[in-house]
Amino acid sequence: MAALIILLVIALAFALALKSPRTCLLVALFLGAWSGLDVDLGLRLTAYQLFMAPLCLVMALRLAYPGQAPRALQLGWPFFVMLLYAVIASAFQIAQVPQVEIANSWLRAPAVRATIQIMLYLFSVAPVVLVPWLFNKPGDALKLLRVWLASTLVLALIGFVQLIIWYGTGTNPLPLGGVSRFLGGSTILREGIVTVSDMFVFRMNSFANEPRNLGTAFGLAMIILQGLALGLPKVPALRYFSLWLVLLVALLLTYSTSGIAVWLIGTLALLPAMWLSRVPIRRATSSIVAAASAITVPLIIAVLVASNAGIPVLEIITERTVERFTPEAALEDFDLAIVKWLAADPDKLWLGGGIGNAHLYATPYLLPQDALYAEGQIFSAKLLAVRTISEQGLIGLLLLVIFLLSRLPAAAWVRNNSQLAPVLPLSLALFAMTMASAQLSTELWFMAGTLVMLAGLNPKARPALAPPPAKNDSSMSPA
Repeated sequence: MAALIILLVIALAFALALKSPRTCLLVALFLGAWSGLDVDLGLRLTAYQLFMAPLCLVMALRLAYPGQAPRALQLGWPFFVMLLYAVIASAFQIAQVPQVEIANSWLRAPAVRATIQIMLYLFSVAPVVLVPWLFNKPGDALKLLRVWLASTLVLALIGFVQLIIWYGTGTNPLPLGGVSRFLGGSTILREGIVTVSDMFVFRMNSFANEPRNLGTAFGLAMIILQGLALGLPKVPALRYFSLWLVLLVALLLTYSTSGIAVWLIGTLALLPAMWLSRVPIRRATSSIVAAASAITVPLIIAVLVASNAGIPVLEIITERTVERFTPEAALEDFDLAIVKWLAADPDKLWLGGGIGNAHLYATPYLLPQDALYAEGQIFSAKLLAVRTISEQGLIGLLLLVIFLLSRLPAAAWVRNNSQLAPVLPLSLALFAMTMASAQLSTELWFMAGTLVMLAGLNPKARPALAPPPAKNDSSMSPA
């Protein structure tokens, strides 16, 4: 069944890519957060990948036809240096990777997977090229943001239905790995449950796989709404506030510390990002304070009422936040092991261990309780900064930062466009959020592609059109 469904989805994606590549890319963006729509056949495939792969192939084939190549894209030399370094540095290390026994499939054998991961890395950065290739209007930047918001709102609505059924029947209709198991994959079914004071608390995960994945997606969507509300001259305040509130409730129901942390990082980064990008804040301080009060005061009252009713809300909050930030847990399981490995092997700190290879080196550094579920499995850092260093070293992280920051000045002309100006601070805020969560790496590449697109639309960078020739007016001709 899995093979048939995958073939049908690929056929649909090919047909869509041939007929309307723009629509195919928007569908892929919509599915970016739906990582629970996956199947593990020795190589994990997601719905996002099943739409992006045919699109990449179709667009590559178009290059062979005259007139189909994209106009000059403002990618900049840092982009190509970043790619070349990542590929060459990783390729040289394939023969040196430790031969660790990995479960499930020969595709996960160290050397085989190391080769596949290099190709997947090139595939992952495809939005940087495809977005400016397929979208060429300034307003398309806002269209991409709206598609992402729509995706997360649909996930939230599905999540609310999931929790209603779960609490009503005691059965989770969307267990972790459920789609893969249904399609015949090798995934083990898991439930997203937190136990506090002998009370089972169910965690929303919708179709985003892990609750942390869903939480970080909600956090980003909330930051997008906040950035638009602050930077646009006119906004439908009630609609924005209602959507933001729905996302906040959904985020809290994921019980994801990572999601809340990512949202807090984005919130703290947004105002400095607006100052750095010289985008004016369109809302008065009093209205910002009033909006914040309208959210925090009812939330505090709800927590106190629930606590008085015997619901251990404060215990849940403490367990998910304060108690998790012990000295040993300052970094989570995989990140902690990877940091210990890098500290013990300074050479890898500079060059990394190759794309997708961190688990091969960091397994011996897992804590005993983490080794119970991670030893013999594939894992990577949850912080993008740590993941990039573990795979490409500090050099790779520096090249990534240089590329992303290099596109901002080229796209800075949008600050003069009141509708597009918020894109600049949102890009900086997303960059800060992504460094704290590798779950948002796909969205980061889409945002980078958006900046490349806007850089190519810079009126000063494009030659001015020649004035049309004067019409021959016979009434003005000499007699």
